[in-house]
Amino acid sequence: MLSKKKIVTLAVVGVIIATIAYFSINRGKVTYTTEAVSRGAVVEKVSVTGSIAAMTKINLQPEAGGKVVKIFVKEGDEVRAGDKLIQIDAREAASAVAAQQAAVDSAAARLNQLLAGATAEELHVSQTAVDTAQAQLDAALGTKSDAATSLENALANQVNVMARAAAALQSKIDSFVIDYDQAAYVAGDAFNRLLGSFFNSSDYLSFACTNSQFQTDAESTRVAARAAVARLRDKVTAVKANVTESAVEAAYVGVMAELRIVNDHANAGAAALNYSANLTSSTLATYQLNANTAQTNMNTAMQELTTDQTGLDLQRKTNATDLTNAEIAVSNARAALANATNAVETAKRALAQAQANLDLKKAGVRPEEIAAQQATVNAQKATLESLQTALAKRTVTASIDAVVAQVPVELGETVTASQVVAVLNTQGKFEIVANVSEIDIAKVKVDDKVDITLDAFQGGERWQGHVVSIQPAEKVVEGVVFYETKIVFDQEDERLRPGMTANLEIESGRVENALRASIRAVKDKAGQKSVQILVDGKPQDRQIKTGLENTDYVEVLSGLAEGELVITGTGK
Repeated sequence: MLSKKKIVTLAVVGVIIATIAYFSINRGKVTYTTEAVSRGAVVEKVSVTGSIAAMTKINLQPEAGGKVVKIFVKEGDEVRAGDKLIQIDAREAASAVAAQQAAVDSAAARLNQLLAGATAEELHVSQTAVDTAQAQLDAALGTKSDAATSLENALANQVNVMARAAAALQSKIDSFVIDYDQAAYVAGDAFNRLLGSFFNSSDYLSFACTNSQFQTDAESTRVAARAAVARLRDKVTAVKANVTESAVEAAYVGVMAELRIVNDHANAGAAALNYSANLTSSTLATYQLNANTAQTNMNTAMQELTTDQTGLDLQRKTNATDLTNAEIAVSNARAALANATNAVETAKRALAQAQANLDLKKAGVRPEEIAAQQATVNAQKATLESLQTALAKRTVTASIDAVVAQVPVELGETVTASQVVAVLNTQGKFEIVANVSEIDIAKVKVDDKVDITLDAFQGGERWQGHVVSIQPAEKVVEGVVFYETKIVFDQEDERLRPGMTANLEIESGRVENALRASIRAVKDKAGQKSVQILVDGKPQDRQIKTGLENTDYVEVLSGLAEGELVITGTGK
């Protein structure tokens, strides 16, 4: 009987052995960490940093480019509406004003001249103008008559070209049909008359042939040629019943195919004849002549059809060129007539104006002419006032009471009409200006909610805002593309100051009750998202389609079901 001490010892040894066996068996076995696919909110956010700026900023731009010759203010200056800020070089504008002043003076002098009446010399000049205008009208009428004749000739030529083209094309078609008919006759003659004596009624050679292959070729092509001759007659008959360009051309490929079959038969018969064994010399000579005649006639018929096809194509191209040239000639003639007609109308108006001027001078100045010249004077004065206004606007002034935030130009710098030369700040609400990278900008849109913290406030205080604008033009900073995005606070806070650094969490997307999986389970290979799930204790790849994602979850659009376990990690 075992003692108690021995029993305990044996038990301990057994436990040790079992432990060693367990770890030996499970050594190297992989374990998996999983997480169930669930439903819940998926909120996608874009994190960026920006800075607070006064929401109301006025960018002042000159209405014309030029060199900055004087700067009246500096950053931080308080200005009133109308105060001078920037002076742009106004020498060109001043010259324009001076030139326009001269135009005003000239119009006024003309008005005074009308009021004084016409002189004998002025009457002579006006009569000369009438004579010149009449001569120009006569010349224009002659040109118009010539242009009308040219158009008539061009139209007549176009009709003739169309008729000649149609006739030439029809001639090619008719020739094609005749050659089709001739080809069918030649094929039938070759098969029946010239080669018929080579074969018996069963389509076997009527003479002995020492070359079995040539005999087989001759006899097998005989059967095919018989059918080809019949089909050829049908095709040619169909074309003759419908002699059109499309029908004639459409039949070409089929007719040539049938002719080649008959031609192959003629060649095979001639080849077999070279190995004839029991023909008399006179019969052999007759057969050889028939075979040569059949081959020659077939080749000639096929060549004529090929020539017909080429000729038809060439005729179409020739017709197209001739018709195009005729159309161009008509178009040019129409344009010339239109130009000549316009020239006649212009000459008529010029003559009428010259005659009216002469009549007016002879009759004395009418009140209407004086009124018209007075209107010219007034128009020139209005232009002068506009130029004077433009000259005055070369001095950039403050549009409202404000504080100068920036003067981004220097003395002597040349600026453009669209360039900002001064920036004004007004007291009021603030905005945050942030640069969003091109990687994230597609996710951000106007009205997205924004969670805001400020470095100036360390107590965890938060503000809420929303996106109000996204600049369409990119901004490159150290080789990286950004897009300027502006955010406003939903509530005002008097503690806010321009320049404060703002940390932004832009909520670019939110889906409530979304089917979601742990982001740690998702793999991305060449744009294809996948996860691994456990099937009978073994990992299995599963492709999925995803939507929104954040640092914790990804929205699952397809590929997984709620409750499935996805692998998030492995261990041993």
